[in-house]
Amino acid sequence: MDIQSASVNLSQARLQEDAAVLVQSKALDSIKEQAAAVEKLIASAQPVTDPNLGQRVNIIA
Repeated sequence: MDIQSASVNLSQARLQEDAAVLVQSKALDSIKEQAAAVEKLIASAQPVTDPNLGQRVNIIA
């Protein structure tokens, strides 16, 4: 393999690696946004205060 083709192959490999890192970075940003939204939703949830809730199970339905 000559130097020119090795250089082209190396350049293409770097480009693919850079693209993969960029995609992973965007995915990580998206996951962080989703996690923040879930944390906000959990923090805003009201605890169940009804003591009778969950005491009976409807087995006929």
